[in-house]
Amino acid sequence: MSVIWHKVWFDLWQRKGRTALAVLSIAAGVFAIGMIFGMVDQLLSTMDAAHVATRPAHLQVIIAGSVDEELADSVLRVEGVTGVEPMNLISGRYKTGPDEPWLSTTIVMRQDYANQQFDDYTLLAGDWPTRREMGVERLSHNSFGLNMGDEIILEMPQTNRTYPLNGIIRHPFVPPPDFGGDTYFFVSHEIMAQLGVPRGRYNQLLVQVEPYSEAYAKDRAAAIKEHLNKQGTDVFLTLYQEPETHWGRQLVEGVTLVLQVLAVVSLAASVILVINTMTAVITQQTDQIGVIKAIGGTSGTITRIYLVGVLVYGVLAALIALPLGMGGAYLASKELLNIFNIDYEVFTYSNTAVSAQLAAAIIAPLLAALWPILSGARISVREAIASYGLGGDFGFSWFDRLIDRVGQRFLPTPYAIALGNIFRRKGRLILSQLVLIAAGTMFIMVLTLSASLTNTLENELNRRGYDIRIAFPRGERSETLLNIADGLSTLDTAEAWYTATGTVLREGQRVQDTAGLGAELFAVPSGSTMYNPNITRGRWLTPQDDGQVVVVSQDTADFNNLEIGDTLTIDLGLVGKANWILIGTYQAVAPEPFTTDPIYAPATAVLDVTKQANTARQLLLRTQNPTADSTAVALHELRNEFELRNMPINMFVTRTIFEEREYAYNQFAIVTNLLLLLAVVMGIVGGIGLMGSLSISVVERTREIGVLRAIGAETPTIVGMFVMEGVLQGVLSWLIAVPLALLTAWPLARLLGQVIVETNLDFAFSYTAVFVWLAVTIIIGVMASVVPAVGASRISVRESLAYA
Repeated sequence: MSVIWHKVWFDLWQRKGRTALAVLSIAAGVFAIGMIFGMVDQLLSTMDAAHVATRPAHLQVIIAGSVDEELADSVLRVEGVTGVEPMNLISGRYKTGPDEPWLSTTIVMRQDYANQQFDDYTLLAGDWPTRREMGVERLSHNSFGLNMGDEIILEMPQTNRTYPLNGIIRHPFVPPPDFGGDTYFFVSHEIMAQLGVPRGRYNQLLVQVEPYSEAYAKDRAAAIKEHLNKQGTDVFLTLYQEPETHWGRQLVEGVTLVLQVLAVVSLAASVILVINTMTAVITQQTDQIGVIKAIGGTSGTITRIYLVGVLVYGVLAALIALPLGMGGAYLASKELLNIFNIDYEVFTYSNTAVSAQLAAAIIAPLLAALWPILSGARISVREAIASYGLGGDFGFSWFDRLIDRVGQRFLPTPYAIALGNIFRRKGRLILSQLVLIAAGTMFIMVLTLSASLTNTLENELNRRGYDIRIAFPRGERSETLLNIADGLSTLDTAEAWYTATGTVLREGQRVQDTAGLGAELFAVPSGSTMYNPNITRGRWLTPQDDGQVVVVSQDTADFNNLEIGDTLTIDLGLVGKANWILIGTYQAVAPEPFTTDPIYAPATAVLDVTKQANTARQLLLRTQNPTADSTAVALHELRNEFELRNMPINMFVTRTIFEEREYAYNQFAIVTNLLLLLAVVMGIVGGIGLMGSLSISVVERTREIGVLRAIGAETPTIVGMFVMEGVLQGVLSWLIAVPLALLTAWPLARLLGQVIVETNLDFAFSYTAVFVWLAVTIIIGVMASVVPAVGASRISVRESLAYA
């Protein structure tokens, strides 16, 4: 073995603690790169592949009522339509026992489970639904503990009935229960008929068009709606579905965006720790470098010695981080894919992520170490032997003298020395601060992102002045709805709104909406206080508005280059067609399971066009003292009353404001939880960096510790010196991290909002995070100081003075 390798192995083995710290520092960043980039690679590609495998329908046309098979098949005559499959999907209630509470559910029926054309469901266990048995969706089975053989009581129009579960079925497009999704059951034609939908009648059509494009699919949706309108059938809404992009991709991309930022920051922190470690090694071994040069060693030899050491650090880190990164990426992908109802059982890893890990483990540390190694290799024999002493170079600049005077005036001598030692190695202090500042900035920033997301949702929900919203698939008499609402003892205010889906034209061309579910005209009663949207341009409706004016979403306006004052033609099919003047745009965050692109207009103007007097499709209610329990009870009472009067309710839109709030927060729970996890990880990274810095400081100042002991310094004094250094370094980094977080969080919040909800988040700086991070930095400073401080306190006078 050559002399180089002898020295390398000696340094690695004799300083096992430093070696372990350097390896773990590199491994942490390499692991983050491998896990996060591997997860992103696997997650998005698997989601899209699973989506394509289900043969997704391009359009899901939801009927306001029902159609028979003949009318459903007639849609094939619409140009561009290549396939149509009718099905039923209704909302209902169930319970698992006579004494158990009623729970909401979605009930699905396919025309032929054995011969599905689109949106394939998969039978995982048991059998398809029969005349007397139902299936349960796989996520519902896992989340709600519903198993084959369990008996489920379904609420029926006449007499409630009990059905056993005979199969577990995977539905590819259900809202995950973790995001607030309902239980899903699958039934046969016979059970659906008992639920009130006659055999041979369907309320939803799955449609494919050719050639597919988003614009053409929306154009064909308008043609299908016109075709059905001519047959006397209204379309309630149309859902658009990308055939090659999973429906949950947008949410996941928002999460992975933040994760990728974290991975890069973690790797940068690891690189800084490598620079710090090698700077300390060179400083500690300056006398050894002088000896090597004195006996003929060259700068190249010295450079190779230390670069080989760094290479060993990198190889050891890769051996640790590669399997952990691959395993972590697979397990994280499997867990997240399971949320979206996708099986991922075969271990897979990303070649791209592995390549990135190897580069991060080998190349990044070598590049990071070049500066301190080359600086040390250039030192002369005289400088090397003369520079290894007690005092270093502290005390020569005006700043050093200022620190020295402050310490002498306000602190006892040992702690004054500790204050000076913080600034003794300014290069290392800067590097240590960079790690802590990065950790603090990321900590405050991710909590600010979480707070901004919460603030955005709260602001949107607070604009909704109702406590209960009830929707009806067909028009009901407004007077009847309001009379029924008046029977509610807790009622404060009720409004009946008329709505109608339509096609929006501009200069004869169809306006493309951005919500993806079609335009819907809302007739707003004069002086309504039930909704007050966030107006971005122009103005909102006023009680004085009685002409044909509308307010549309900002996204739709931008997408179609609409300006205030433009004229739009809204075709409402059988109920009318008219021109409207655009007076305002609004921006909404709408985490609803089914959301149209609302267009708001005065109720009087809508009535003039549609002639639908005393007709409503939504009932908005505000109660006197709303709570989650009281509004749920009120909704239950109203629902029972409407069902007794044969007035069916659309449960996809019907809910209390508390349910809307819960759904909204569940939608983004995965994002906010991951942000909190990232904040914790960054705190740990900062702690490792500070511990490494203080550990190296102990090694460097071994002789000084001996001198302090020789003049009578006791163990608590020495421990206190190092703890003080750690705490002060933490507080110093906090003072810098707070303004940096404020500067960086705002643009990142905008980016996160655009990716997740396609709008800017309502920015809310987390002052709580600022003070939490102050407490964390103090705790990190104390904890990171304990191990090196205790080690320093155990050094005897003889050992310290003999140290070389």
